[in-house]
Formats: sequence, structure tokens, C-alpha cells
Amino acid sequence: MISESVGLNKIIVFLFLFTFSIKRADAQVTMNIISEFKEPIIGATVTVRGKDSFYFQKTTDVKGQVIISGRPGSYSVFVESVSFKKNNFKMQINAEQSTLDIILMKSIQELDEVVVEKTKLTAAQKIRESLYAPEVIDFKDFKSTSKSVVEAINLASGLRIQQQGGMGSALNININGIDGKDVRVFVDEIPVYLLGRGFELQNLTTNMIDRVEIYKGLVPIQFGSDALGGVINIVTRKSDANFLGTGYSYGSWNTHEATLSAYTHPLKNKKFFAGIDAVYRHSDNDYWMDDVEVVADDLYNTKKGRARRFNDKYDFGLAKVQIGFKDLSWADNLKFISSFTYTNKEWQHGITALKPWGEPFSNEYTGGAALNWKKSSSQKNSWQIDVTAGYNFEQNYFEDISSRIYFWDGNYIEGQNKGESGLYSQGITPKIIQKVWYARENAFFRIAENYRINVNLFTTKRELTGEDKAGAATYKDDPFKEPQTLLNNFFGTSLESKFLNGRLLSTTSLKHYYSKVRGVSFKITNEFDKISTSTSSDIGFGQVFKWVLSPKIAIIPGYEYTVRQPDSREIFGDYITVSPNPNLKSATSHNVNLKIQFKALNEKLFTGIGGFYRNTKNRIILTSFSNSLAAYTNLLQTTTIGGEWYLQYKPTNTIDLSINTTYQDIRLAAVDDLGIFTDKYIGARIPNTPYLFSNFQGSYTFNPGNNRNYYFRFLYTSSYVHEYFLTWAINGKKSSKVTIPSQLINDVSISIHSKNNRWSFAIDCKNLTDARLYDNFSVQKPGRSFYGKITYILTKQ
Repeated sequence: MISESVGLNKIIVFLFLFTFSIKRADAQVTMNIISEFKEPIIGATVTVRGKDSFYFQKTTDVKGQVIISGRPGSYSVFVESVSFKKNNFKMQINAEQSTLDIILMKSIQELDEVVVEKTKLTAAQKIRESLYAPEVIDFKDFKSTSKSVVEAINLASGLRIQQQGGMGSALNININGIDGKDVRVFVDEIPVYLLGRGFELQNLTTNMIDRVEIYKGLVPIQFGSDALGGVINIVTRKSDANFLGTGYSYGSWNTHEATLSAYTHPLKNKKFFAGIDAVYRHSDNDYWMDDVEVVADDLYNTKKGRARRFNDKYDFGLAKVQIGFKDLSWADNLKFISSFTYTNKEWQHGITALKPWGEPFSNEYTGGAALNWKKSSSQKNSWQIDVTAGYNFEQNYFEDISSRIYFWDGNYIEGQNKGESGLYSQGITPKIIQKVWYARENAFFRIAENYRINVNLFTTKRELTGEDKAGAATYKDDPFKEPQTLLNNFFGTSLESKFLNGRLLSTTSLKHYYSKVRGVSFKITNEFDKISTSTSSDIGFGQVFKWVLSPKIAIIPGYEYTVRQPDSREIFGDYITVSPNPNLKSATSHNVNLKIQFKALNEKLFTGIGGFYRNTKNRIILTSFSNSLAAYTNLLQTTTIGGEWYLQYKPTNTIDLSINTTYQDIRLAAVDDLGIFTDKYIGARIPNTPYLFSNFQGSYTFNPGNNRNYYFRFLYTSSYVHEYFLTWAINGKKSSKVTIPSQLINDVSISIHSKNNRWSFAIDCKNLTDARLYDNFSVQKPGRSFYGKITYILTKQ
């Protein structure tokens, strides 16, 4: 009886619990918050209230989704998001319901506010659609990866950056047929050549950069630039909130990169701010070189083989500090910036990789300070004045005194003369100090509703001093005993106009360039001439239009006559293999551009096509002398014609695609006065310059579920460069050309991020297929390599 009673009780308890569980079972509903255009809305707030004090609140994920669990019954739902109308409704949850689509309509009342907010958040979009229509690269996609700044910029259309090896190696930039020093690089609108080599593209990191602006052929006067047809402006990251973040990456060739960034607004009124950026980079650069000369036997006969680079280590450090005030009665922004860089580099070879060097190295220190003051009128867009003044100090030491002759496998024999470069009988040990003073004044004044005048004045003075004890023994005198100076002055003004209710925009510009050089001249007889002085004065002008046919289509034609003055390296030399030439002339170019922009699919698709023409005279190039020394000279007149096409497509918030293709035909149009080139070269392509290349970039964001606090991101980039010529063609015969082969570069990055973007971890594979890659002057680049990078934001508010 007892056992039967116990069994019956168990059955009763089971039935009670089963019935209760059915009654209490929760139902799960996936809510999709979408716009009227069926786009997912990220960050929308969903609040659900029910009986018995039930309360649920959560924000939508990257797919615009939230998942709600609750007992079957009636609930009140409140959905809201910035720039959308609120949606409040009653909802009945039952066990059979699983998904629910909720549509939010655009808020007309908040439209003006939304546009202002969008402008703040999408500065890259605003600049890209301005009159000069530069290409803008948003670096938020690269901050979590191990991509270098050069690799990221190289994905732009119409641009190709050639690099002479691994980390820290020299660059050659080509934009729409204008290359080398004819392309100017700026950091926050200050020329890099004033800030020192520590701020060049190969030394900066993606964590420091907010965006990159690329101007092609047509350059606004605000830069105060003598660029012949191209400007790259690096806009560094700034923060209006307290921020402390760090990052570290490690990869192949013993490559390290560490970054630290901090910004603070300690006062309650947020008017005072301070920030610091610090970077350390190192690489052994000991990647494999193929088909190089290695020792074959004890007699030092050689054969073609494979060897690692062995004298190419690179160390770089940068610290940048800024403090300032904003929103003062007499200044919108007052900022003091100070920076310091250190570079230690081993030199594996010269311009080409035909002969290895085993011991040369260089050390460089730079330090600088600048003060920026900005003030605008109380009336919106009536006037604005922006003034920057600064000083920079640069010390560079290079040592090449070994008498050894090295082979690519590290073996060596003793030679008779000092200096592995073979250019100087006693070697070289230049210690060069350069001091730079600069001041830039930018202003605009609105003279009527549809007219604005812009004015820019940019003055720089550079002084060079130093010593070269080893080189003085060769030249019988030290060329750096007396100071050499370079003074540049730029003045530019432009008139901006609006017609047809703002559908037609126009900018007419006038620029004046002045320079004064005091420097030494080089003689072929291994001597330096006495100090000489020269001056130049040039005028440039331009006209740019933008005709907005509709909200979707814009046409941008423009013409500019540009002037590019020689810089300090071309005039003073690089103190290693390049000799001075203070008598260089300014290069000039007629630049014609035409671009058509098109937007469609609710701005999910952005595409454009452009054409360009360049007629360039007195082009400044590096020329070798009979004794193997080199100097910059005015040699060439060239013509360039080409075009580019680009497309960006973002079908969803999780997929982002872009592709571009560029073709540029650069030909020698006239021979030089020195007789180095004869008529048989006319019509030949300019060597060492790519003329056909394409890029692709695709990313996909994957959210594993609403209950996860992280998401994944996949990034794939690919670049194709068609074969191009390393040497000049003679009478157009292909057999006379040495080519750099076609190459396809594939990079992959897989990263995991926290949903609050506080941390991320990425694994990158560069040159996925381990293709043989050759670049500037056919120097081989690294093969397949792997990197890991972690970033973490310690505080953010």
C-alpha cells in the first residue's frame, strides 16, 4: 500500500509540474528593426513592458535585431532611434510567433539636426563630395589590422606607391602620372618635408590616422603647396572625449609595432584638452631574396641563389604631444603641438638591389614644436582665420666606411677602398643638421551670399649645416662648413562662387611661388664649387567647376597650371649618394581633369569615372654621372593621358565592397638640353612607372547572435599591377626593355571585436599566395607573412 501511494504521489507531482511548465513556458521573438527602405537600424532602443512588472530594454545589433523572451501574453513595445520617428504599439506574444518586422519612418522634424550630426560623423563623405572631389580613405577599417599606412593608401584609385623593400624603406608615389617629389605629402595640412622624415608615410601607423585625403591634379590653395599635380593629406585622429587606447602587433621578419594614444578634457567646461600619441616600430626585414649572387666555392665564384637580407634592421619611435583650449572668446581653437622621432636604419643596398651592403647604417633624430590659432566670426561662415607657426630640428648621421665587399649570403672579401657604396675612396660619415622655420596663414572672407575669397600665405626657411670627416678627405674640403639655406614663399588666393541655386560651383585660383637658394655646386672632378645663390619667381593659376545635375550625378571639370619648386633634398643632396644641385629650375605642368560622380540605391552605391591629361616641362629626375654619383637635374618634358574608374557598394550594413582600375600613358615628349637623351627616346614610356593597375576591397561583418558580446569581421584586399618597364625603350623596341613582371597581391584579415568596440584581435596574412613581388627599381618585396594585432581601449567616455 505504501509503495502504491508513493507511486501515485509521483505521478500527481509530475502532472502538476508538467502542467505548470506548459503554463509558464516562455516564447521567443526575434524583432527586426528596419527603415522604410528595408535597411537594418543599428543601435535602436527597444523597450518592452508587460504585466507583473515585466521590463525589457536592449539596443539592436549590427543586423538591427533584438531577441525577446517572455510568457505568452500582451505587451507594450516602445522603439526609438535618432533621426527616426518613434514607434509604440501593443504586441501579443504566443508560442507560435517567432519573428516580427518593425518599420521606423524618417523623422522630417529632425531632418536638419540629422544632417548636422551626419556631417560630424562622416567628414570623409563631406570632403569627398566637395568641389575638388578628393578621394578619401576612412581608416576605421584598418585600425584593427596589421596593414601599413602605405598598403592602405595603395588601395586608392589613380594612385600607386612603390616601396624599395620592407618596413622603413624609401617610397615613390605616383598620382595620375605625376610622381616622386612632384607629389606632396602633408600631415594635418603641414608638409612632411618640414616635419622631418619621421612623419613620412612609411613611418606612420593606422592607429594615428582618422582619414587620408588624396587630391589629383587640382590642389586647393589652403595647402600652400607647390605640388605639381598631387597631394596626400594625412588627417590624424582627434577625440572630443576622454580616451586611452593601446595596440600591439607582431609578425613575420620579427616585426613589432606598439601604439599608445590618450586624450583628456580634465575641466568641467571641457575647454582645456591634452593628448599624446606614441609609436614604436621594429623589423629585421630579413625576408628571402631570389635569384641573387651567392658564393659558389672557396674562390668566391658566384652563382644565382636564394638568400636572406641581413643588414636591413629598422627601428623607429615617435612621440607627439598636444595641449590646448577651445571655445574661448578670442580663439575657437588654440593648440600647441610638440613631436619627437628617432630612426635607426641599416642599409642593405642602394637604389637597386644588384649589390648588397653589409655594414652601412644611419641614425636620425627630429624634434619640433608648432602653435595653431583658429578664430571664426560669430556669424556663421562669415570669416575664418587659421594661423600655424613652427620650428623643426633634424639631425641625420650616415656611416659607410667599411672596406669589405659583401655577397648576398653574408660572405665577404676585403677590398682596397673604404665605403661599400663604392662612390668615395675614403668612405662617408656625414652628420647633417637641418633647422626649419615655417608660418602659414589661412583665411576666408564671405563677400556676398554666393561668393567667398580665400587667402593663403606660407613661408618656410631651411638652414643646413654639418660635417663629413671621411668625405672631406675625398673632396679635399668639407662641403658643409658653411651654412646653406633655402627660402620658400607661397601666396595664393581664390574666389569661390555659387550659381544656379548652388547647383554650379566654381573656384578660380591664382598662386605665386618664390624661392631663394644659397648652396654649393658639385663638380664631376670630385670637388665642390664655392657657395652660389639663385632665386626664382613663378605664377600658377587654375579653374575648377562642379555642376550638380541632380542629387545623384555631378560633373567636375578643371584645369590648373602648376609649379613645383625643388626641395631641400634635390638642392642639397641626401649626403649619401645624391650630390647637390642649387641651380635646379622649377618644374611646370598643364593639368586637365574631368570627373563624373554618380550615386544610386539610396547612396548605397557610389561610382565615378575620370580622365586626366598632363603636359609637364623641366621635370626633375635623378640622373647618374659617369663616376656613379647622382644628382637631380631638369631633363624631361613628358605628356600623360589616362583614366580611372571606381565603385563603392554597400548593399547591407554588414557588407562593404569597392573596386577601381587606373590606366596612365606617360611618354617622353622632348629631349633635354644636356644630351643625355636623344631623339630615339621620344615617344617612349617613362621607365619604372606602372601604367595599368587595379584594386579590390571587400569586408563582411558577422554577428554570432544577440546574446554574444562580440562580432567577427573578414577583410580581403587584392591589388594587380601589370608589367611595366624598368629601363628606357630605344626606338620603341620591346627587346630593349627590361620589365618588372605583372603581379597579383592578396591580403586577408580576420578579426574579432567587442560590440562596444573596446577591444579587438586580428590575424592577418599578407601576400597570401606567396607571389614574387617586385617594386621600385625592381627591388624584391617580402613573400607570404603573418601578423597578429590586439587593440584595447582602456577608458572611453
